[in-house]
Amino acid sequence: MKPNLQSRTIFLGDNLDFLRGINSACIDLVYADPPFNKKKQFTAPIGSAAEGASFLDLFGEEDVKDEWVAELRHENYELHAYLSGVKAMGNSYNYCYLVYMAIRLIECCRILKSTGSLYLHCDHTMSHYLKLLLDCIFGERGFRSEINWNGGSVSGFKSRRKGWIRQSDIILYYVKGDNFTFNKQYLPYRQEYIDSMFKGADQDGRKYRARGGKKYYADEGGTPLGHNWTDIYSLQTTTQLPEVTGYPTQKPLKLMQRIIKASSNKGDWVLDPFCGCVTTCIAAELLERHWVGIDVAAESWAQIERRLNTEIPPDLLRGPAHKSTTPPKRGKSDTRPKKSVYVISNPAYPGIYKVGVAGNVKARLNSYQTADPRRGYRLEYHRQTAHYRDLEAHIHAKFNGDHEWVPGALADIIEAIKSYRPAQDDHLGF
Repeated sequence: MKPNLQSRTIFLGDNLDFLRGINSACIDLVYADPPFNKKKQFTAPIGSAAEGASFLDLFGEEDVKDEWVAELRHENYELHAYLSGVKAMGNSYNYCYLVYMAIRLIECCRILKSTGSLYLHCDHTMSHYLKLLLDCIFGERGFRSEINWNGGSVSGFKSRRKGWIRQSDIILYYVKGDNFTFNKQYLPYRQEYIDSMFKGADQDGRKYRARGGKKYYADEGGTPLGHNWTDIYSLQTTTQLPEVTGYPTQKPLKLMQRIIKASSNKGDWVLDPFCGCVTTCIAAELLERHWVGIDVAAESWAQIERRLNTEIPPDLLRGPAHKSTTPPKRGKSDTRPKKSVYVISNPAYPGIYKVGVAGNVKARLNSYQTADPRRGYRLEYHRQTAHYRDLEAHIHAKFNGDHEWVPGALADIIEAIKSYRPAQDDHLGF
């Protein structure tokens, strides 16, 4: 679908409201640098360009809404089961953080094109939890790489801690489909390699090597970049660059440019749902992409106004930024996804059937089978519909169902599913 967005927009407010309003499959690249659940307050220093920016990186029950949990239970059984397992471990703040992230990452996946990519920036605090969460949302095939970004030297408090010192952040890289956009990135050749391999030189000093009558120039190639990035320094260790705002978790412009170059093309749409000091937006502007940023803090608007004027050369600035607190409205042609309402039986439980909703019926059946030593579960019937939640509720109410289990005759349950029609058909279809 076409984006129902104005390029160069900063949305101010809860990103979930804005993400839910964006048309499906219209964004090429999502980069998310959310809170890391580090359980502390981050504040920009007084006198810095980001003075006033502050956020509490701590999650509790007040940050989780009951309707989010209910939605996860209905929409993504496997994800809900995973989160329930985390909750059972007893660390409520981890569970609350992951529910908060899950409901937003589901929307990030929805708005991505089939060729789109998501980069989730995190660290050791929650990366292992977030990896499994994203596997549930994108599928295991969607995972492409775990990028380790080493931001440079270690000093200050970190250097005094007992044990191995953490030197890198983690960036989880996922794609929506197999035909994803990717432009291979290269590191410049090391000087010793150039000196040994590129013996020729043009009149202007450009070094080359000849092979088969063709010239290969040293400045046109490089070493393909892998998943260990050690050449971009953290702004917390390199504080003299003009781009430094003092924002406590600011990421380098070079880091964002690398990601944007790799997973989008000129004219594509880039979205950052936790845009903070708007580095993603600045990098996208420099690289001639459309961009949208979302942040709960009003300081993000002040940052984009200042940085567009100080970091973008006048000849590269393609237009002004826009501020909005009103979520976009999805188009009428943005149909609801269809999921299956299924009926599953087990001879160990005669006269009662599992009736639920699944995006992947085979995966749901397999999850039941793995919990049954006799593997007696059998798929009796399923029907795809955009009104899956209403249909499921209708069947449970009609047959006095208890949670997933519905008592009754199999033929009657199947016939009730087949004959069901929503109260009012609309453009979303059945």
